[in-house]
Amino acid sequence: MGNAIETLKASRSVIRWPQLRTHALPLIGVFFTVWLIVVPLFTLLVFSFRLGTPWQPGAFTLQHYLTAYSDPQVYLMFFNTVILAATSTTVALAIAVFFAFLTERTDMPFRNLAWGLMLVPMAVPGILFAISWVFLLSPQIGLINIWLRSLLALFGVELSEGPLNIYSLWGMIFLEGIRGVTTVFLIVVGAFRAMDPSLEEAARVSGASNRTSFFRIFIPLLTPTLLAAGMYSFMTHLEALEIPIIIGFPSRIYVFPTYIYFVAQRFMPPQYGLSAALGASFLIVSILLVYGYRRIVGQGGRFATITGKGYRPRLIALGKWRYPAFGAFVLYFTLTIALPTLILLWRSLVRFYVMPSWSALAQVTLKNYWEVFAEDQIMRALINTLIVGVTTATLTMFLCLIVGWVIVRSKFKGRALLDGLTFLPHAIPGVTIGIALIFLYLNPPLNALPLYGTIWIIVLGLTVGYTAFGSRAMNGAIAQIHSELEEAGKTSGASWGTIMRRIILPLLLPAFVSGWIWIAAHSLRSFSVPLILSSRDSLVLSVVMWDLWNNGRAGATAALGVLLIVALALLTISGRWLVGRLHRQQ
Repeated sequence: MGNAIETLKASRSVIRWPQLRTHALPLIGVFFTVWLIVVPLFTLLVFSFRLGTPWQPGAFTLQHYLTAYSDPQVYLMFFNTVILAATSTTVALAIAVFFAFLTERTDMPFRNLAWGLMLVPMAVPGILFAISWVFLLSPQIGLINIWLRSLLALFGVELSEGPLNIYSLWGMIFLEGIRGVTTVFLIVVGAFRAMDPSLEEAARVSGASNRTSFFRIFIPLLTPTLLAAGMYSFMTHLEALEIPIIIGFPSRIYVFPTYIYFVAQRFMPPQYGLSAALGASFLIVSILLVYGYRRIVGQGGRFATITGKGYRPRLIALGKWRYPAFGAFVLYFTLTIALPTLILLWRSLVRFYVMPSWSALAQVTLKNYWEVFAEDQIMRALINTLIVGVTTATLTMFLCLIVGWVIVRSKFKGRALLDGLTFLPHAIPGVTIGIALIFLYLNPPLNALPLYGTIWIIVLGLTVGYTAFGSRAMNGAIAQIHSELEEAGKTSGASWGTIMRRIILPLLLPAFVSGWIWIAAHSLRSFSVPLILSSRDSLVLSVVMWDLWNNGRAGATAALGVLLIVALALLTISGRWLVGRLHRQQ
């Protein structure tokens, strides 16, 4: 009788564990997603209706919204934000589509080299990109402006400054536009590669020219991809802070992220309630954008151009335009990498800015670099940055692995909502995420946790921001692994843990490592979240560079920036090599 009871208990435990395991992953995924994303944003919404400070909340009120929307400056800020995001997206999308067409569908020379060069701009942090163009297009000291004034002087036109001015809304659009090309290019290039050649054959038989085929066949069929890329780029530009704060702040041109930053950090006293009201308003816009993006992506099947038949896209002969087409890539690479990097390197090698020339080589020195290495604050920031980068990448990817498995594999009814929540932070400015975490972790009872003022709250903020990318990467990788592999493991008698450890995780390793490297690299150069959440003891390199630049120490800023660019380039190159090796091993 006793043996029978024990056998029954054992059989019940065998039955209950799979059931518990089935519900455990959804519960873990939902819990962390709600805690990291929903709770901070809900707290932000609540405090937008409360007086007082995060640590001493007061009564509920509508005063913050009345203050915000009775100020004409707010409407001007919204106008600037929309113009900047929409125009920058248009510029980035047009250039990216043109480059994707050239690399995938034409016989342009050095196509593989051009494809590789498109990834290089990602190694330059946004704050350094903006600073480099100050040295190039500042009305007084900009190198390009100096050259242009010299050229105009030959024709009798004398100018004391300009003729170009980077400190303008159009200067911000120019920088945001060319900087956003790489991301859009990576989204649309696959669609050009996968175009069914039978459609082109039909157009050619009908007598259509290459130009007619491009605008009447290529572009309409790519509509979902182009709309998704444009929406993604628009959301990216909405939350950008680096270029607006470097270029827009001196000329008092505010956009949404910079306005929230100055309201919460620079006003005396800080207007936390006003920043919460502005952030809550933008949260509604973000939800609508994410909803629209998911609808667009979900309709991609209506425009499918790949069939089960073998296909090889035909390369279009450019004729005499082959080398001018490659020249467009060279120009883009010059504007995004060569000129910014060279001018930063030059500024880091001189104590006081002088125009590059043979005679100025006598002033070259390494004192800016020695100054960087001699400062204890910068060394502490370096250590903090490394910890933040490694921890953020690890935490984000493991969280996204769990959430991705729930979304793709489980039968959890809230999968679609969970997927939308993980993508929502991409449409929310980093400064808004930072403000939300301040309200959450400075308000009782969570103010008892020793998080605020440490690097760990920065890690949480970056994890929230990069969950959108990590979840996209892991969702796609998990969807490519057929469920038959798990079923075969079960048939062989392997436990769920063994199947995950021996079959699934090795197959996911390349995507996991690739996502880890991407998040680590972006965490090392991240600016908006650390700017809001850092303290004197939790500074990271991007915030230190802002402080150096803001205090007039351009040489030290350039030196630290060059070192950071080299580190990011090495991380990117080694990461690509590692991911390639993992793919070859598979």
